[in-house]
Amino acid sequence: MDTCPGIRKLIEPQIVVRSCPSCGEEVEFFDYEGETNCPKCGRRVHREASPSCVVWCKYADKCLEDLERRGILPPSRAEELRKLMKARG
Repeated sequence: MDTCPGIRKLIEPQIVVRSCPSCGEEVEFFDYEGETNCPKCGRRVHREASPSCVVWCKYADKCLEDLERRGILPPSRAEELRKLMKARG
């Protein structure tokens, strides 16, 4: 294997759509987000978490550093992913 299978989702996150349980409005999440506010009613909407390599891979921090250093991953996205890593414990 030439590259990590999880790298594609880090570089190009997918959009997940869920309905707001309060008003029914469509709420968009990036696949790495677990919650966001409904654009219509403002309610905090949670979605089922999807596994991400930054949560379980022991090399995730080194991978993020490498992707950021090579300019593949913007610093703001790398910081969001590091927050997910810290939340895992």
